[in-house]
Amino acid sequence: MKNDQLPLAGRHVLITRGSNQGEKFCMDVASAGGIPYMVPLIDFRAHEDINAPNFINQIAQYDWIIFTSKNGVDYFFQHINGHIDPSILRRSHIQFAVVGEKTREALDRYNIPSRFMPNVYTAEDFSREYFEQELTAKKVLIPKGNLASKTIAEGFRSHNIVADEWIVYDTYYPTKNTDKLVRLLSEDRLDVVAFTSPSTFNHFNKIIEEYHIDFRTKKLKIASIGTVTKRTVEQAGFEVSICPDTFTIDSMFVELCDYFAEKAKEGKNSNGQD
Repeated sequence: MKNDQLPLAGRHVLITRGSNQGEKFCMDVASAGGIPYMVPLIDFRAHEDINAPNFINQIAQYDWIIFTSKNGVDYFFQHINGHIDPSILRRSHIQFAVVGEKTREALDRYNIPSRFMPNVYTAEDFSREYFEQELTAKKVLIPKGNLASKTIAEGFRSHNIVADEWIVYDTYYPTKNTDKLVRLLSEDRLDVVAFTSPSTFNHFNKIIEEYHIDFRTKKLKIASIGTVTKRTVEQAGFEVSICPDTFTIDSMFVELCDYFAEKAKEGKNSNGQD
């Protein structure tokens, strides 16, 4: 296929996620003819919690450990490293639950199977589907990030189940990327910006407000993962044009290609081409 026939041919795509996921997204965009710009708007670091020893020492008291993100999995095992052998967790009575596919894949890397994952990857659907399946618990542990919602914990507490939330990592804005982001927006070359979480959008929105960039006058399309991210964007007064049904970066890439392929088709039809 010629480059100008690729679905993202000539499209300039801002990718707000870093690390391996962001790099893969960049490669996917380039393979579809697009021009990717990776400007990570979030980064992560281990959270130092004075209660960590208590969670570690009492781990056997929990019936379930629930992970809401890949980072939750990785930082949980980073915290217990040297204190608890993962093989002990595999042999224990503890059952494990995850919110989505990427989180399950992260848990699989520690050779620990997930007992439950909702069909829709949101905290709201996790709580609803868990109790619809009549799964039982007296006490659960939720390793999570500092910005993660309390929805799952509150869902369990509403059923009189003890739900402890252990902050194992912090999400923060890497300020070193500010100049690059401001320059890209000022040059007005971007066609679409992809947000992978509410935090990526919130950090983006903070920058455009701080630097007085009138984002609404630009013809940028917004892509987002998940209903929570979409709702965050829309509550700030912006329109989301692309939002996949499956809440993964891979699905967003496919949706992105489909969207611009359809736009290209409409453009040809309007010009009287077959």
